[in-house]
Amino acid sequence: MNATVAATRAIERVVKSQVAPVGTFTVRRALPAPHRHSVGPWVFLDHFGPFRVKPGHDGVGPHPHAGIETVTYLLSGRQQHRDSAGHTGIVNAGGAQWMTAGRGIIHAETPMPQTEEEYELHGIQLWTSLPRALKQTEPRYQNLTADSVAVARRDGATIRVVGGSFAGATGPGEALMPLVVAHVELQPGKRLEESVGEGFEMAAYLIQGVGRFGDQPAAVGEMVIWSGTEGAIAFENTGTKPLEVMLIGGTPAEGPLVFHGPFVMNSVDQVRAAEIAYRTGRMGTLSEH
Repeated sequence: MNATVAATRAIERVVKSQVAPVGTFTVRRALPAPHRHSVGPWVFLDHFGPFRVKPGHDGVGPHPHAGIETVTYLLSGRQQHRDSAGHTGIVNAGGAQWMTAGRGIIHAETPMPQTEEEYELHGIQLWTSLPRALKQTEPRYQNLTADSVAVARRDGATIRVVGGSFAGATGPGEALMPLVVAHVELQPGKRLEESVGEGFEMAAYLIQGVGRFGDQPAAVGEMVIWSGTEGAIAFENTGTKPLEVMLIGGTPAEGPLVFHGPFVMNSVDQVRAAEIAYRTGRMGTLSEH
């Protein structure tokens, strides 16, 4: 425990994820939720797998995005990214694909296992809403390999920081707004308490195990949202197996937020413009394979 942290935050709510279809499989979707559309800049969280993939069949084919960044973090498996701006990359367990859609891009993500253990695909996909001034920024792509992800350790905790700073570590993901995203594994009976960025909203999605967050219990498939933007966050592992969570947070998203499929914009007119750009080929093209 960090002895210098401020008083810990209370819990605003615990959100139960909902099953949703994506590509050839289903996911647990925790964001957007009925009473909470964003946590910091994060506006979308899907938990996929674990399941055994069928190469050539499973995956998410070419589809557009605009106004956001997408982050796909793998817990197991091996996956390829391709997009209409010409970027390609492959990540393994512990790595992430970080794509800035900006004014618009088409991408696809496909399982590419090479070993028996890589046939099990498991991971988290997240979206951020870009700041108003950056909705039309140029698309870009970052391939974050597992060995590039920053690691911090506390008593009974391993913290892998993908983007932003947390627990004294700074992740390799170059974000366009103040945020944090980190994969935390906490051993049975242990507690983690840490300060976070000033003005950050924070949430934890439970990937594995059970825990207690303030006075609230939570289990796999649930997302715990801390209240306010001040104070430290804390939670403990109340189970007999490791507790794994995806921590997300940052400064609040700049609204209003207009969701329309793969586009998240600040107005209906911006959404319509993105639709037109996609349908007229201004986001480029991407083949099925």
